[in-house]
Amino acid sequence: MSKRLQVTLKDEMSEKLDELAKHLGVSKSAVIALALQDFDKKHKNR
Repeated sequence: MSKRLQVTLKDEMSEKLDELAKHLGVSKSAVIALALQDFDKKHKNR
């Protein structure tokens, strides 16, 4: 199941998100999901 979210990013971060998505060949949603998974893994052990 998926949930739709709306986020507000500064122009600089939005541009970085666009660049990463294009570079990886995935959607912006996928980039955000991957980043959140990585963040979660790094902070679970704390």
